[in-house]
Amino acid sequence: MISTRTSVCLLLAAGSGLGSFAATAQEFPSRPVRIVVPFPAGGSFDLTARIIAQRAQLGQNIIVENRPGGGTVIGTEYVARAPADGHTVLMIGPSFTSHSALRSKLPFDTDRDFKAVGQVIALTMVVAVNPSLPAKNLKEYLALARARPGEISFGTSGPGTSHHLLGEALKLANKVNITHAPYQGEAPAVTAAVGGHITGVLVNVTSTAPFINSGKLRGLVVTTTQRDALIPNVPTARELGHTEIEATNWSGFVVPSATPAGAVTRLNNEVVRVLNISDVRENMRAIGLMAAPSTPGEFGALIKSDTVRYNGIARAANVRLD
Repeated sequence: MISTRTSVCLLLAAGSGLGSFAATAQEFPSRPVRIVVPFPAGGSFDLTARIIAQRAQLGQNIIVENRPGGGTVIGTEYVARAPADGHTVLMIGPSFTSHSALRSKLPFDTDRDFKAVGQVIALTMVVAVNPSLPAKNLKEYLALARARPGEISFGTSGPGTSHHLLGEALKLANKVNITHAPYQGEAPAVTAAVGGHITGVLVNVTSTAPFINSGKLRGLVVTTTQRDALIPNVPTARELGHTEIEATNWSGFVVPSATPAGAVTRLNNEVVRVLNISDVRENMRAIGLMAAPSTPGEFGALIKSDTVRYNGIARAANVRLD
């Protein structure tokens, strides 16, 4: 039998442990938090990270750090090696889900080395072409690709991205040879398409809408189930019977897998709070960014489902990046 004195000591010890855990959670963050964006400045992910950084209230500065290169491997490895204390956060997109299918050797394991914090945005993607290309719609575009194999090109934000893999899915489903033209980010890809250096792009609507609306690019199809308000005259993949490219691009935050649960919860709560501020949502939507806050569990499930999809496309198209 445990004596009364022993019971009191045990309770005090337990209380001390709980107090220590609570103090640890309350102390986060104890220094500036860095959001690492593995893409160049100026793209959709970079803009989103900066919106979060400006409006979040964590009691510490939030610094956005761009570490592009290597198909996002450079930035991802950097965060994988960072202390697992919540102070270094990685912004990811669907390319995060296909690393293992695209590369034989990686300095990290996306399943083992990271845990989800939460989704941030959802994005419409679009196939758009330079108006000099004699294709008024997707049907004509595919017919032209069959007639001129390898001459039609689609620029993307980089190799292994969702843009790239959806382009490969379009090629596989329709048995056409369209040349992939990867760039370091979507902005330079769009610039190249507007200038006629490549025939078109498959990127986010946010980067193309001004050019589509001004006639400098021609939108052929958007990838979401509903038309996008920024380019409402462009039909959806479902309308055109091309569900092989039906998808939503997204971004969200992950941290090293050993990050304490309290830090993950604090980060998630603040991201959700910011994304539910009405003027933040309105301002984001005005530039084509759809706020999509989630729980860590919901975002983790999305990462897993897209891993299955994009890995399947990469293997079927024999896409390798090494």
